[in-house]
Amino acid sequence: MKQEYIGKELENFSVAKFWRNYVIFNFIKYFKNKDVLEVGSGIGSFSEIIIKNCRKVTLLEPDKDFYFHLSKKFKDEKKIIEIINGSSQDLIGKKYDIIFHLQVLEHLEDDQLEITRNLELLNNNGYLLICVPSFMELYSNFDKAIGHYRRYVKKDFKKFDLHGSKIVKLFYIDSSGYLIYKIFKMLLNSSNPKKIMIYLWDRILIPVSIFLDKIFCHKIGKNLIVIIKKS
Repeated sequence: MKQEYIGKELENFSVAKFWRNYVIFNFIKYFKNKDVLEVGSGIGSFSEIIIKNCRKVTLLEPDKDFYFHLSKKFKDEKKIIEIINGSSQDLIGKKYDIIFHLQVLEHLEDDQLEITRNLELLNNNGYLLICVPSFMELYSNFDKAIGHYRRYVKKDFKKFDLHGSKIVKLFYIDSSGYLIYKIFKMLLNSSNPKKIMIYLWDRILIPVSIFLDKIFCHKIGKNLIVIIKKS
């Protein structure tokens, strides 16, 4: 997949401010005032929110263009101690209280290896905080176009070898988004959703999801939240 296309996708989703805040809201009590690593920072859309609540943060980004973008975007941000152009393999020997994996794991062919590497980078009693797209029945041309190998359900994470670490929480969010994705796939199945579509989903449907997710007890949703504690 061409980097330019992925860049366009990230730019389009940069308007989804309500959604990103909703995702981070589910993690905030675990990373507040902690030392954080964000894996796959992209153009820094999630990073902006994480920085407001953590003590300090390291950004890890494998794409060189995105790395340079992050370096420019956050050049005056004092909470960022390092921006690294590389992968989790390049961090062997370093330790963090918290590791974020936000819409990244689905892009990696060997997800078990990535989980293992991340757990090795965590301090004892640290947390691996994950958000991934859910339900393979929603897998669309859009997923394929942006390099998603898969979408996840709860049982997928229960099959991972966590090397003694434990899943603390595992639940779905964005129930209205799930329904819209079903319709989107059946009617359009586009590989390139327009920014205006993303904006309307974010401003109209995410507030609805915040309400419905509680009603449905987080049993359905477009995304899966995973919180793993290193034992």
